[in-house]
Amino acid sequence: MAKIFYVYLKQDDPKKSTMKKLERYNITKRIPLSKIYNKLFLTPYSDNYILNRDRFIYEEKGIVVIDGSWNLISTIENIKSKNSRKLPLLLPVNPVNYGKPGKLSSLEALAAALFIMGYNDPAGDIISKYSWSQNFIKTNIEPLNDYTKCNSNEDCIETEKLYF
Repeated sequence: MAKIFYVYLKQDDPKKSTMKKLERYNITKRIPLSKIYNKLFLTPYSDNYILNRDRFIYEEKGIVVIDGSWNLISTIENIKSKNSRKLPLLLPVNPVNYGKPGKLSSLEALAAALFIMGYNDPAGDIISKYSWSQNFIKTNIEPLNDYTKCNSNEDCIETEKLYF
């Protein structure tokens, strides 16, 4: 499996960092912001949705998520990357933003991106590390399956409208 990276912004309680926990399992690796450029970069500020075909970027360069706070989300607005992508809407099951469409934890965002690119088993493995996240894929299985079939931003927008 390709590498999974994260940038830690120190905006939340480090004991609750989902990416730091995944790093302890040797699933993720922390990198500085300066190293995201060629990687598949998850950000809500991208103009492009993540699509199944992005798996080729993931396999070659890896994927990076930002581990920060939704309360300070605007601090990442100006971070640019060659391969930035946003996730289509999904329902979070995390304790902080439960049921607020789109406000996924870093863990949920990573699992969703992997699932959409066709990496269902690694997505499930990541989700399994937290008891609260066990229902994330089950809760979102229909939109996730449909997002996996999207071939363009327009397809993602139309699919979002079916669910949200």
